[in-house]
Amino acid sequence: MNTQKYGQKIAELIELVFEQKNSNSEAVFRTLSRLMKAAKENGDYTLLGFTHFHLADALYTFEKSYTKFRENLARAIYFFQLGDDAELLARAYNYVSVDALNNGSFDVAYLYLMNALHTCENLDNNYLLSIINNNVGQVYARMKNYKKALKYVRLGNKLQALSPKDDYYYHQNMINGYFSEGILCCLMEDLAGADRADRKIAKLEQEKDMSDIPSVYIPISLLRLMISVMKGDADGYETHSRYIVEKIRDAHRLFDFITDVEDLCRFLIERGYTDTARSILDIVTNDIASSGVVQMQKTLSSLEIAYCEKIGDEKALARQLREQYRLTELMQMEQNRIYQYSIDLINIMRKQQKEQEKIQQENKSLHTQVHTDPLTGIPNRLKLDQSIGELFSNAKKKKNLFGVSLMDINRFKEYNDSYGHLAGDLCLQKVARAIESVSNRPGVHCARYGGDEFVMLYENKSDEEILSIARELEKQIYALNILHSGDEIRGRVSLSQGICNCVPSDLNTAEDYLAEADNSLYAVKKNLHRVGQTEQIRLVQLPY
Repeated sequence: MNTQKYGQKIAELIELVFEQKNSNSEAVFRTLSRLMKAAKENGDYTLLGFTHFHLADALYTFEKSYTKFRENLARAIYFFQLGDDAELLARAYNYVSVDALNNGSFDVAYLYLMNALHTCENLDNNYLLSIINNNVGQVYARMKNYKKALKYVRLGNKLQALSPKDDYYYHQNMINGYFSEGILCCLMEDLAGADRADRKIAKLEQEKDMSDIPSVYIPISLLRLMISVMKGDADGYETHSRYIVEKIRDAHRLFDFITDVEDLCRFLIERGYTDTARSILDIVTNDIASSGVVQMQKTLSSLEIAYCEKIGDEKALARQLREQYRLTELMQMEQNRIYQYSIDLINIMRKQQKEQEKIQQENKSLHTQVHTDPLTGIPNRLKLDQSIGELFSNAKKKKNLFGVSLMDINRFKEYNDSYGHLAGDLCLQKVARAIESVSNRPGVHCARYGGDEFVMLYENKSDEEILSIARELEKQIYALNILHSGDEIRGRVSLSQGICNCVPSDLNTAEDYLAEADNSLYAVKKNLHRVGQTEQIRLVQLPY
């Protein structure tokens, strides 16, 4: 950040922030509080963004508050959009992506990495580009697409190599990059590639002593342990396994290495080196359980399942499978929070951000995954958020009709309680297929809104056309003939639909349509059990 444009007081506070962060001093919170006050007094968007960004980073580093970490990151992005610091904006996008990746939301992580790359287009910063490309590689790695992951990691390493060698973090970053390259080669059974990466690391070690930096010596030992296993080097295995267990036990921030530890344990278990894997799992169990991060707990559970299967412990396996099911339920709730967080950020960024360019053709398949609900196979909430803004703007510009239908399954909670969540998932899939079939026509779009709620968007359709589609959908849902003992009146699964359709005025927003469709749906649900009530579709216009 260029401090020359600020007065001496603010410039000194900025320098103090960097000093305190480098020395891991919690006094940085007091300094950031003073800097926040000065930024507000000056109305400086860039300085506000800088302060919120480093406050988020400090909250993460000192593990103070995960919620406040996310809130400050969102505010940082908002102010960077109003200010002029593209580099920190790209870093903030990258930070969001790492957070999403750690929570298992690969689609959200990829989305924000693309935002970060787009923001970096006019920046001459190979270091930042290397970090972002390496993180794109990590997304592909988590999806087990190691070949494409390796492509991005190697690109990141080439960019990092162009950075000045006298930079304090040059050797550390290069070693971490080659470590990622070596691990991917191991996972692809490419011993020659892993050896090449290790030789590059050894050369960097000769240039600079990095033995006292945990973020380097744990990855180095981890890679060399995997190489020893692949080579059948018993002495090397004994040395590196003993070392890595010791260093993982002493690590202060184990979360920084958790995905690498996961790769190592799975690698060892698959090859029968269960004793070392067991030692590592015993160390990380307490840290992960106390973290409250469901994705990490689910990862640990899956490793325990692999371990139990390998050693043939059926009793422990059954226990871990029950734990995996419980964590899967919690994971869905956590991912819903991640998606909501993402949508809030997108809404903030839309105020200033230009329309994103189309994702490159080579990423087309991943783009489809990003916008598809994994359970039902129809577009998801992220896709809806993108589509509704585009379609609404077009309708407003052309003064065409625009319609939003919000719908949900009647008494779905009771259905789940009666038949179980697996039956509930199957019901959602059948309903989604019916919705998709009636929306398979020009100017009609569908998406899963969340839980048992779905949305349909209509481009320039008359009330009569929309009602015809809605009634056709109603018939198709009834034709599914899914028994529902919790619905005393109908006795089978049915759908209620609240619809708003009209030409947007200058005062309207897309959110107004969603809100009015929600009000309409509420009115349907409120009257659902009145005597003689059969209408489950209600169409209205905006009240202004």
